[in-house]
Amino acid sequence: MNLNPFKETNLYDLQKNILQFLSDHLSSKQAMLKDWWNRFVTKGKERITIMFIPHSEKRIINFHVSIFAIAIIAGAVTATVTVTSVLIINHSSTIKEVSKLKKYGSNSKIQIKKYKEEINELYDIFQKFKPEITHLYSLTPGSDIDSLWAKGGVHNPEAPAFDNGEAGDNPNTSVTAPPIEILNIQEIERELKTTRKVLSKIKVFLEYRKKIIETTPSIWPVNGYIVSRFGQRNSIYAAETEYHNGIDIEAYPGSEIRATAPGKVSEIRWDPILGLVVSVKHKYGFTTSYAHCQRVSVEQDQQVSKGEVIGYVGRTGKTARYICHYEIIIGTEFVDPMPYLNKIARQ
Repeated sequence: MNLNPFKETNLYDLQKNILQFLSDHLSSKQAMLKDWWNRFVTKGKERITIMFIPHSEKRIINFHVSIFAIAIIAGAVTATVTVTSVLIINHSSTIKEVSKLKKYGSNSKIQIKKYKEEINELYDIFQKFKPEITHLYSLTPGSDIDSLWAKGGVHNPEAPAFDNGEAGDNPNTSVTAPPIEILNIQEIERELKTTRKVLSKIKVFLEYRKKIIETTPSIWPVNGYIVSRFGQRNSIYAAETEYHNGIDIEAYPGSEIRATAPGKVSEIRWDPILGLVVSVKHKYGFTTSYAHCQRVSVEQDQQVSKGEVIGYVGRTGKTARYICHYEIIIGTEFVDPMPYLNKIARQ
């Protein structure tokens, strides 16, 4: 006959058997623990006799102490030694950290002092630099020198007032003034912004001037020596004075004559006094003329660049020397070429 293990009666018996097994097992364990504890207590209550026997005939000292007492004393000593060691180690670490902090604080003070000195030095350098910037700015058209370094911004009546540390009767009405280095940094920052704008304007102006210089007469037409200047002079042909419309530059025969600015050849002609003459028209109403040429190397209406060879030194016309007679005309007026030459001539 087969039994169904899942019948209710079988499950009840199985549960009962398991509970009985656990109860018996726990009872045995409980008994074992109780027996061990009783033996531990009995052993701990045992006494040990400690005797101190002197070398002399004095009375022997002895006392009895339980194992429990010895264990407690040993534990207390061990705990004391452990805690003391930990405290000593922590104290040593704290001393090291404090020493590091002191050293760091000392180094920080040195660095702060150094930074203050550098800030003040930078401020002094910038103050010496300001007049140069102001002068350059004054050369630009439409410059307003009076308002150049004016402090900007709108006054805020609700902002706290600085009183250099003296608060008066009501300390809440003012705050301590910042160090002079902070004020210097703020002023340097403000003035650097102004300097940036000024330099930007100067850059635009210089670029414009550069274009003008590049397109106006500004180089020597020939390498040589000035033998006759612009203006009134004694005539070399008669015992009287005359007005000299240009300058005469003596040079070796056949020396190259160069255009002093880019432009267009406006005229090639023969003059009984000036000999072979070539003229170049430039921007901004400038015209330059080169006379006494031996020969020219350009044609009428030809475009020439600055420094391009346009002819060669000769002594055509009315002259006894090999010279280049150089003239600058603005509109219809002859002007002195000397201010337009970019180097000093040998006399």
